[in-house]
Amino acid sequence: MAISRPAIENTKKIKDIFMQADIHWMAGTRLRSGSDFLTQLKEELMPLPQPTLFVSDPAPVHSDAVLSDLHTQIPEKLCFFRKARTPSSEEVRNTAEEWLRRGIASVVVTGGGSTIDFAKAVAHCMAYPSTFDQEPSSGLVFNTSWSPPHLPMIAVPTTMGTGSEVNGKSVVDFAGKRRLVFHWGMYPQSAIIHAPFFRGMPEEVLVGGALETMARLVVPVVSSESPIRVADSLAVAQVRALTEVVNRLLTDPGDEQARFDLAMITVTSVLTLHQLGRSQFSYWLWYLVNELNNFDLTKQQSLATLMPVWLELVRDGEIPGREGLSRMEAELSPTAHSAKTSPSGLTGTLLGMTSRLTPSPSTGLNARTLTDSTWRDWGQGLRQVNIGEHHVERVFSELLSPAT
Repeated sequence: MAISRPAIENTKKIKDIFMQADIHWMAGTRLRSGSDFLTQLKEELMPLPQPTLFVSDPAPVHSDAVLSDLHTQIPEKLCFFRKARTPSSEEVRNTAEEWLRRGIASVVVTGGGSTIDFAKAVAHCMAYPSTFDQEPSSGLVFNTSWSPPHLPMIAVPTTMGTGSEVNGKSVVDFAGKRRLVFHWGMYPQSAIIHAPFFRGMPEEVLVGGALETMARLVVPVVSSESPIRVADSLAVAQVRALTEVVNRLLTDPGDEQARFDLAMITVTSVLTLHQLGRSQFSYWLWYLVNELNNFDLTKQQSLATLMPVWLELVRDGEIPGREGLSRMEAELSPTAHSAKTSPSGLTGTLLGMTSRLTPSPSTGLNARTLTDSTWRDWGQGLRQVNIGEHHVERVFSELLSPAT
């Protein structure tokens, strides 16, 4: 069978289609939650082809009694333990070859975003190995073929924020540059959200996940308008719920129900219904985060520093979104709704989260270099949402200024 090339990089027609603002990319992942994790897992496993490989981050498995006991019942040859880290293209290729030799037919992956990203990328490589043959020329790697299908996969997240358990993307390191690999088949078949699995999340990781979810919801709605009114209504409802959950977590980081609520809000935000009628690039700040990640800054560090800068520049009218921010804050005001927020609730919550995180160090970084790299990888998409190169440089310049 012929293997299709990564068409987003090689076929102008498909690339142009992807760049259209009126296409909404969402596929279905069956979402489950509740108290009986083992029964739900068994039900999801029953129709899967065998053998099933259990891919896991050892840290949550060893710290949770249910997961630990489950793995003692799985044959050793069907357990694949891997510490959490961003997968490299070389690791993905080598692991795909291994799984093909072993005849792996389905996967259960347990862990945080990078662990789930790894399993999805390997499954993609098993079907489309050419995707990982060479370093991409842009930030997006998008193979448009629908056949052959991917391995069916069950995702069991133990952290929240990335939403990798319900999306069709993986962040993969290509020769030191993080790239976004996307494919229809990379959506897990099902995801099981089990509240106790989030108990072990450190406070900083927990708050970082909340900040990532907030940014995913707020930046697109503030930065661009949608002709579909329900999109904004859904965003405001999710932000209101998230604000209430974050306030509970900032008061008591150990609140198990609040952690579960945050996980479910993360999942619904990843469905990106708030981006209906908006460009896929309307969450444009993510591409700046991605660039900072290429300089070994964590996503939490990057967001903790970028979000206050973004808020300040939006309020000052130096980057798009001042009217959108005012509208969203008005919607979140208790004078408009009975939610437990204050008139400055959105800003206060964002700044409250960033104050709990370690900001990114600026030593050795250069605004022009960061801008050039970001624009080279994502400029075409950023133009689509009226973000110019000067906007990108303004954000990085403010980020790296001594007063920031």
